[in-house]
Amino acid sequence: MTIPQLILIFNLVFISLVTPKEEVINWKITSDSLLEILGTTNVSKFQCENYSNSGTDYLTQRLPEAYEEVGLWNGEVLITSTNFDCNNSLLTKDFKKTIEVDQYPTIKVKFLSLTKRSETTNQTNLTGEVEITLVGVSKKYPISCVFLAKKGDTALFSGERKILLSDFNIEPPVKFLGAVKVQDSIVVNFSLVLEKQI
Repeated sequence: MTIPQLILIFNLVFISLVTPKEEVINWKITSDSLLEILGTTNVSKFQCENYSNSGTDYLTQRLPEAYEEVGLWNGEVLITSTNFDCNNSLLTKDFKKTIEVDQYPTIKVKFLSLTKRSETTNQTNLTGEVEITLVGVSKKYPISCVFLAKKGDTALFSGERKILLSDFNIEPPVKFLGAVKVQDSIVVNFSLVLEKQI
Protein backbone atom coordinates (compact mmCIF):
# COMPACT_ATOMS: atom_id res chain seq x y z
CA MET A 1 0.00 0.00 0.00
CA THR A 2 1.41 3.37 -0.99
CA ILE A 3 1.79 6.37 1.29
CA PRO A 4 -0.92 8.40 -0.58
CA GLN A 5 -3.34 5.48 -0.12
CA LEU A 6 -2.55 5.34 3.60
CA ILE A 7 -3.13 9.08 3.92
CA LEU A 8 -6.47 8.77 2.11
CA ILE A 9 -7.62 5.94 4.39
CA PHE A 10 -6.50 7.90 7.47
CA ASN A 11 -8.43 10.97 6.31
CA LEU A 12 -11.61 8.96 5.66
CA VAL A 13 -11.44 7.33 9.10
CA PHE A 14 -10.76 10.68 10.77
CA ILE A 15 -13.70 12.36 9.00
CA SER A 16 -16.04 9.54 9.98
CA LEU A 17 -15.00 9.93 13.62
CA VAL A 18 -15.34 13.71 13.85
CA THR A 19 -18.43 14.20 11.68
CA PRO A 20 -21.44 14.47 14.02
CA LYS A 21 -24.15 11.93 13.39
CA GLU A 22 -27.80 12.84 13.35
CA GLU A 23 -31.11 11.11 13.77
CA VAL A 24 -33.87 11.86 11.27
CA ILE A 25 -37.47 11.63 12.46
CA ASN A 26 -40.43 11.91 10.11
CA TRP A 27 -43.70 13.21 11.56
CA LYS A 28 -46.85 12.57 9.56
CA ILE A 29 -49.33 15.47 9.55
CA THR A 30 -52.68 13.78 10.17
CA SER A 31 -56.05 14.71 8.69
CA ASP A 32 -57.12 15.99 12.15
CA SER A 33 -54.93 19.05 11.59
CA LEU A 34 -56.44 22.52 11.29
CA LEU A 35 -55.60 25.66 9.36
CA GLU A 36 -57.71 28.72 10.03
CA ILE A 37 -57.82 32.29 8.78
CA LEU A 38 -58.82 35.00 11.24
CA GLY A 39 -59.80 38.40 9.92
CA THR A 40 -61.80 41.51 10.66
CA THR A 41 -64.04 43.95 8.84
CA ASN A 42 -65.02 47.42 9.91
CA VAL A 43 -68.11 45.90 11.54
CA SER A 44 -67.15 42.41 12.80
CA LYS A 45 -64.62 39.58 12.96
CA PHE A 46 -64.63 36.39 10.89
CA GLN A 47 -63.01 32.97 11.10
CA CYS A 48 -62.59 30.49 8.25
CA GLU A 49 -61.52 26.93 9.11
CA ASN A 50 -60.02 24.19 6.99
CA TYR A 51 -59.59 20.56 8.09
CA SER A 52 -58.82 19.35 4.59
CA ASN A 53 -55.24 18.18 5.03
CA SER A 54 -54.81 14.92 3.15
CA GLY A 55 -52.90 13.20 5.93
CA THR A 56 -49.98 12.50 3.57
CA ASP A 57 -47.74 15.51 4.32
CA TYR A 58 -44.72 15.30 6.63
CA LEU A 59 -42.47 17.38 8.84
CA THR A 60 -38.86 16.23 9.15
CA GLN A 61 -36.91 16.67 12.38
CA ARG A 62 -33.12 16.26 12.29
CA LEU A 63 -31.49 15.62 15.66
CA PRO A 64 -27.75 15.81 16.32
CA GLU A 65 -26.23 12.93 18.24
CA ALA A 66 -25.43 15.08 21.28
CA TYR A 67 -29.12 16.09 21.52
CA GLU A 68 -28.10 19.53 22.75
CA GLU A 69 -30.48 21.09 20.26
CA VAL A 70 -33.88 20.12 18.94
CA GLY A 71 -32.24 20.23 15.56
CA LEU A 72 -33.67 21.43 12.31
CA TRP A 73 -37.33 21.18 11.26
CA ASN A 74 -38.55 21.34 7.67
CA GLY A 75 -41.76 20.37 5.96
CA GLU A 76 -44.70 21.38 3.84
CA VAL A 77 -48.49 21.31 4.15
CA LEU A 78 -50.83 21.53 1.17
CA ILE A 79 -54.31 22.85 1.96
CA THR A 80 -57.31 22.39 -0.33
CA SER A 81 -58.70 25.91 -0.79
CA THR A 82 -62.25 24.83 -1.62
CA ASN A 83 -62.68 23.25 1.82
CA PHE A 84 -62.68 26.48 3.82
CA ASP A 85 -65.78 27.03 5.94
CA CYS A 86 -66.46 30.47 7.43
CA ASN A 87 -69.64 29.36 9.28
CA ASN A 88 -71.71 31.56 7.00
CA SER A 89 -72.54 30.56 3.43
CA LEU A 90 -72.29 34.10 2.00
CA LEU A 91 -69.03 34.81 3.81
CA THR A 92 -67.62 31.43 2.75
CA LYS A 93 -68.50 32.15 -0.88
CA ASP A 94 -66.89 35.61 -0.72
CA PHE A 95 -63.77 34.26 0.98
CA LYS A 96 -63.30 31.55 -1.64
CA LYS A 97 -63.75 34.13 -4.38
CA THR A 98 -61.12 36.34 -2.72
CA ILE A 99 -58.51 33.55 -2.65
CA GLU A 100 -59.48 32.46 -6.20
CA VAL A 101 -60.11 28.80 -5.39
CA ASP A 102 -61.06 27.93 -8.99
CA GLN A 103 -57.69 29.04 -10.32
CA TYR A 104 -55.58 28.17 -7.24
CA PRO A 105 -57.00 25.02 -5.61
CA THR A 106 -54.26 24.70 -2.97
CA ILE A 107 -52.54 26.86 -0.38
CA LYS A 108 -49.00 25.83 0.50
CA VAL A 109 -47.44 26.37 3.94
CA LYS A 110 -43.75 25.47 3.94
CA PHE A 111 -41.65 25.45 7.13
CA LEU A 112 -38.00 26.38 6.61
CA SER A 113 -35.17 25.64 9.03
CA LEU A 114 -37.00 25.87 12.35
CA THR A 115 -34.69 25.60 15.37
CA LYS A 116 -35.13 25.54 19.13
CA ARG A 117 -35.43 28.84 20.96
CA SER A 118 -36.37 27.52 24.41
CA GLU A 119 -38.08 24.54 26.03
CA THR A 120 -39.88 23.28 29.11
CA THR A 121 -40.66 19.70 30.18
CA ASN A 122 -43.17 18.94 27.42
CA GLN A 123 -42.98 21.97 25.15
CA THR A 124 -40.37 23.19 22.71
CA ASN A 125 -40.49 26.71 21.29
CA LEU A 126 -39.12 27.02 17.76
CA THR A 127 -38.25 29.92 15.51
CA GLY A 128 -37.46 30.09 11.83
CA GLU A 129 -39.15 30.94 8.57
CA VAL A 130 -42.39 29.96 6.90
CA GLU A 131 -43.19 30.36 3.21
CA ILE A 132 -46.86 30.81 2.37
CA THR A 133 -48.06 30.41 -1.20
CA LEU A 134 -51.47 31.95 -1.84
CA VAL A 135 -53.07 32.72 -5.24
CA GLY A 136 -49.82 31.70 -6.87
CA VAL A 137 -47.69 34.19 -4.90
CA SER A 138 -45.06 32.98 -2.40
CA LYS A 139 -43.95 35.08 0.55
CA LYS A 140 -41.53 34.27 3.39
CA TYR A 141 -42.08 35.38 6.99
CA PRO A 142 -40.28 34.87 10.31
CA ILE A 143 -42.36 32.63 12.58
CA SER A 144 -42.52 31.19 16.09
CA CYS A 145 -43.99 27.70 16.62
CA VAL A 146 -44.67 25.36 19.51
CA PHE A 147 -43.96 21.62 19.51
CA LEU A 148 -46.01 20.01 22.27
CA ALA A 149 -45.23 16.37 22.98
CA LYS A 150 -48.18 14.16 23.90
CA LYS A 151 -48.40 10.52 24.93
CA GLY A 152 -46.63 7.95 22.85
CA ASP A 153 -45.78 8.91 19.29
CA THR A 154 -48.19 11.83 18.82
CA ALA A 155 -47.56 15.55 19.14
CA LEU A 156 -49.09 18.93 18.39
CA PHE A 157 -47.26 21.48 16.26
CA SER A 158 -48.88 24.92 16.33
CA GLY A 159 -48.32 28.57 15.65
CA GLU A 160 -49.66 31.64 13.92
CA ARG A 161 -48.50 34.38 11.61
CA LYS A 162 -50.06 37.71 10.74
CA ILE A 163 -49.93 38.49 7.02
CA LEU A 164 -51.31 41.13 4.68
CA LEU A 165 -53.61 40.26 1.80
CA SER A 166 -51.80 42.91 -0.19
CA ASP A 167 -48.57 40.87 0.20
CA PHE A 168 -50.19 38.46 -2.27
CA ASN A 169 -51.61 41.16 -4.53
CA ILE A 170 -55.09 40.53 -3.12
CA GLU A 171 -57.28 43.58 -2.76
CA PRO A 172 -59.29 43.34 0.49
CA PRO A 173 -62.97 42.87 -0.44
CA VAL A 174 -65.52 45.68 -0.10
CA LYS A 175 -69.21 44.77 0.16
CA PHE A 176 -72.59 46.48 0.23
CA LEU A 177 -71.52 49.62 -1.64
CA GLY A 178 -68.56 50.14 0.67
CA ALA A 179 -70.46 49.64 3.92
CA VAL A 180 -68.40 46.54 4.83
CA LYS A 181 -64.65 46.56 4.29
CA VAL A 182 -62.32 43.64 5.02
CA GLN A 183 -59.09 44.69 6.73
CA ASP A 184 -55.83 44.00 4.90
CA SER A 185 -54.30 42.21 7.90
CA ILE A 186 -55.30 38.59 8.60
CA VAL A 187 -53.90 35.86 10.86
CA VAL A 188 -53.00 32.38 9.62
CA ASN A 189 -53.32 29.96 12.54
CA PHE A 190 -52.30 26.30 12.32
CA SER A 191 -52.61 23.33 14.67
CA LEU A 192 -50.97 20.28 13.15
CA VAL A 193 -51.55 16.88 14.77
CA LEU A 194 -48.43 14.78 14.21
CA GLU A 195 -47.76 11.05 14.32
CA LYS A 196 -44.18 9.86 14.65
CA GLN A 197 -43.26 7.42 11.89
CA ILE A 198 -41.34 4.38 13.08
